[in-house]
Amino acid sequence: MTRYARRLAVAAFGLGLGAAGAGAGEPSVAHREGLRRTAELRKERRRGRGASAVGSIVPYPMPPVLVIRQTPAVHDEVEGLLDLLRR
Repeated sequence: MTRYARRLAVAAFGLGLGAAGAGAGEPSVAHREGLRRTAELRKERRRGRGASAVGSIVPYPMPPVLVIRQTPAVHDEVEGLLDLLRR
């Protein structure tokens, strides 16, 4: 067995393609455990962020937007600035 074929076989087994006990349409136990762990880590990251504080500006790349969390008075100032930039 060549080195490439051996790596391919190991990768296929790691993905659950060669795992014994997995049904035709059923993911392996290791795959399900990996998905569960990924979901848990995402939840922890989201909980850690919490609500952004007043005075924060958060950029989002897609679609390109800026989320500005501020008081109503500052929002009026930002609106005026954006109106000037649009002219």
